Amino acid sequence: MGTVINMKDSATKEYIKLKTEGILNLEALCDEYGMTAEELVGFHNTHCSISELLNLSLPKYVEYIYIPADKFKIRDSRLLKNTVLEIPTGSGKKVYGVIIKFLPKNLQIHYKINVRRTHSYIELNKEKTYVNNQGIDKIIEQLFEKAEQVLYPLQIATNSNGSIQKLLNKEDIAHRWKTECFPELKEYYQSETTDRILGQLDQAYTDIDLKKDLFSRNIFYKLFFLPVYKGYPNFSRKDFLQIYFSSLSRNAGYTIEYSLNKEYTRGNKIALTITGTEEEDGFNRNSSKGRIDLLYKFERETREIFSVNGTLSTFEKGEEYIIEFQAYEQKNSQSI
Repeated sequence: MGTVINMKDSATKEYIKLKTEGILNLEALCDEYGMTAEELVGFHNTHCSISELLNLSLPKYVEYIYIPADKFKIRDSRLLKNTVLEIPTGSGKKVYGVIIKFLPKNLQIHYKINVRRTHSYIELNKEKTYVNNQGIDKIIEQLFEKAEQVLYPLQIATNSNGSIQKLLNKEDIAHRWKTECFPELKEYYQSETTDRILGQLDQAYTDIDLKKDLFSRNIFYKLFFLPVYKGYPNFSRKDFLQIYFSSLSRNAGYTIEYSLNKEYTRGNKIALTITGTEEEDGFNRNSSKGRIDLLYKFERETREIFSVNGTLSTFEKGEEYIIEFQAYEQKNSQSI
């Protein structure tokens, strides 16, 4: 539907005169303005000229459509006025519950992560990880869990599109590792396997910039810091996205389309959908292709992430590997 052309007072009811675009889609119009076809056509015919009269059975081309002003205002208040999704600039704190399920392994992990946003960086603190709703009890998993906690608090500077630019407190992370965590783990976990793992972790934490790709391999960091803050001409844009599947130890590449909803959601959020199909490569030639189907919701005023939900999939030897991802703002601090 086109721009507002006119607005007048009528003896019967105030109305808005809208310029139409192409053939009139009566069903879509009724849906947009919360009216039945009888109501819309009846109102239009009450206010239009004789040449613009419509009937229900045979809608025709008309240059203008007449809408009740109150219905127009309700609809207009739900519409985005800008196709540019700008990165949040204010300060704020949020707690997100994160649930990630890996199929066909039927492995689920969940945790809470605290996100504090300032004018210059984002600070993250991750809480305890649960595997299939249980606390971690295996020796190697415990080692990784303890080592991972060295990262936090983690301070990240982002680019203007929301992607990770650099880690700001890498010296603090290296110091915590060398003085607190590494000596304790080395004393507690004594075996050839743990020594090898600790050696690799020591290299990583000593110069974490060399291991920044670990963040792109982590599905939470990949999706939470996806470069979504940009312009969406005609409410959409195309792109390419790589996702790392840890169970297969490889990336899958997707041709994707971002679609910015023209309306705010019923919960008054900005919605962005990301859909895509896996590109053909050496792993999937002449076989099924994976899919991406994600829904991002952002706060209307601050544009901070409210939630991310969806699935990502790829195929290996005819079997589908799926990551089901949920991250959502929590209103309280209770465990999920």
